[in-house]
Amino acid sequence: MIQLNSDQMNSLVAFRSCFIEYPAISEIFGVFDRLRLNRHLGGEQESMLLTGETGSGKTALVNQYLAKNPTNSTHSFADQKILSTRIPSNISEEGTIQQFLTDLNNKASSSRTNNRKKAPALAKGIVRQIKDKNVELIIVNEIQELIEFSTADMRQEIANTFKYISEEAKVPFVLVGMPYAGVLANEAQWSSRLGWRREIDYFRLFKHQDTEDRESPSIPDIEGKEHFARFVAGLASRMQLDQKPILTGDDILYPLFSICSGECRKLKHFLEDALLNSFLQAKPTIDKKVLSATFVQKYPKQQNPFECSIEQIEIRELKEVSRYNLSATSKEDKMLPRLLTDALPTGLLLSNKPLRRG
Repeated sequence: MIQLNSDQMNSLVAFRSCFIEYPAISEIFGVFDRLRLNRHLGGEQESMLLTGETGSGKTALVNQYLAKNPTNSTHSFADQKILSTRIPSNISEEGTIQQFLTDLNNKASSSRTNNRKKAPALAKGIVRQIKDKNVELIIVNEIQELIEFSTADMRQEIANTFKYISEEAKVPFVLVGMPYAGVLANEAQWSSRLGWRREIDYFRLFKHQDTEDRESPSIPDIEGKEHFARFVAGLASRMQLDQKPILTGDDILYPLFSICSGECRKLKHFLEDALLNSFLQAKPTIDKKVLSATFVQKYPKQQNPFECSIEQIEIRELKEVSRYNLSATSKEDKMLPRLLTDALPTGLLLSNKPLRRG
């Protein structure tokens, strides 16, 4: 069993839960606030579709907004300005409303409902609860599961329910999910109501311009690199160490990007392990040596980017987000996973020369 003192444990807990708010995130929070204001203005409510690839930070974003706007009380009759819910495992109109009731902290109401009740009665009940608890915004997570695990008819039923709740309770929705949740925006019941659409991107260091002859000039993305460096610096500032780590030099920044390919979650998990190793090694800070040892520990069979020259570090970036092919005949062919670019050395990417592959 790993032994840590209380300060070290507290530091790890704080880092694991820390959130770095950058301008694109602040802008999304601003849209949330605007939607909540519109609720008090009455009339037809606009809603929002928020998408992002796995590990981009969607869940962390929602949790941070909830933390900034906490419910006043856990009492079932207390105001709940924001209802954060999700698509349930048993996808159906009734199951969705039951999930709403559960997440509204109305256990008594939820326990009294049962499958014998018809969906319209349940929908009326949820509208009443939303009004009683002064809900200003409904955030529905994992919305892509409507595409993955439901039929077109099911999606239509749930879309009708959301429409009814929004119109009767005068409350906007934020639908949060994977990039292919954008399919919903093309359906009639959703498209006219999703007036706001945002996507959380992976970090980038280069601009890739693919062509059919597979010559792809890559241009250094100066703003992208600075954005990534600021994010890494923000994470470093959240590490409660005797000396603040300096992680934004190219000899560290490029290896960190090589590890995560721009994915926020993977980057943070790696730095969590490095922070733990710094405690176990009684180091006052995290330096390149600690990072290198952490890489060997996590990825023993891979080339260690911290042991390479900057020009030799191989970089991969997000090329295409995950997609969903509604016309595919087999279940296996419907899900098209994200694609990364080929792994190419930084020296070649920085040269601005066409990248000839094969």
